[in-house]
Amino acid sequence: MLRWILAFLAIISLSIRADEVVEEFGTGAINWSKGMVMAQGFGTSRQGMPAAQRRLLARRAAVVDGQRNLLELTKGVRLTSMTKVIDHVLDNSAAASRVQGVIRGAVPIKESYQNDIYTVTMAMPIAGDLLYAVYPDGKDIVAINPYLGQASRRLSTLLNTISPYVLWLERQLIVPVHAGELFVLGSDSDAAAAQRIIEWIDLNQPTDIAGALRQSVNEYAAGEFTGLLIDATQVKNFELATIPTIRGHDGKVIYPNQNTSYSDIANKRGVSYDLDINDAVKNERVARVPLIVRAIRTYEGLTSDLVLSAEDASKIMTSKSAQAAMNKAGVMIVISI
Repeated sequence: MLRWILAFLAIISLSIRADEVVEEFGTGAINWSKGMVMAQGFGTSRQGMPAAQRRLLARRAAVVDGQRNLLELTKGVRLTSMTKVIDHVLDNSAAASRVQGVIRGAVPIKESYQNDIYTVTMAMPIAGDLLYAVYPDGKDIVAINPYLGQASRRLSTLLNTISPYVLWLERQLIVPVHAGELFVLGSDSDAAAAQRIIEWIDLNQPTDIAGALRQSVNEYAAGEFTGLLIDATQVKNFELATIPTIRGHDGKVIYPNQNTSYSDIANKRGVSYDLDINDAVKNERVARVPLIVRAIRTYEGLTSDLVLSAEDASKIMTSKSAQAAMNKAGVMIVISI
């Protein structure tokens, strides 16, 4: 039975960050945050041979075993709500050969030899060659009728929240007489915004804090979004997939669509996953100003298809920058365990 694990539960002797989304299997795991499939292999050799030869043959056997286990795991990788890798290779000898060729290109990322037993951990990206092997031209993964929503008002919540911080920081940095003046927090949203700004300052150490914040405010106000961040933490039956479908409330497809870059999907994966929205907003896939929307359910039994509200769908479809970033695979999904 599959189970979700956090970083402090080691998988196949690899170090995993606490917020990474990892699906564990008997012989390996899929790291959905990094887009990697990993599998272990074991090998031994006959006694009576020189030690160096025994080690070499044991390693060769371990690599073959690791490749075999990696192939079995890879066949189970979900691509969309409707398909897994195995669905593309079962009756398609050309696709099966391509996938097997990709498996042979997997690299060992950890090796050990003890008591005549060689252990190797093989790893391979879900993106790149694997997606090109099952979708050579990408025609099967882009929708032909993207959702066209009605115009809606732009949100000004972030602008209203951050602007006072920018003004206060400018006073602290530019006018020394105000250096001891405290910024008064008036609500939980103020406190949350302040905490995000503190974390951002600690992480990036910008030389012009007020200028950088003002640029972010202006980008938000102008609608220049750099990615799409979907909060799916309340959708309990969502099933992870390499290329999940995002739909409007009426079921019409928003992503991927005919304007989506297949090369970006193939090389970056369709989406990436996280367990913490505060970490997700910093991810290079969507940073620095992602449009944040909330998934409300899955779509009619398609458990890898996420449905947005009419308002959130309209936010995407009325923002050229959000669509442009989204269609270059600038999409992240935050889930809960």
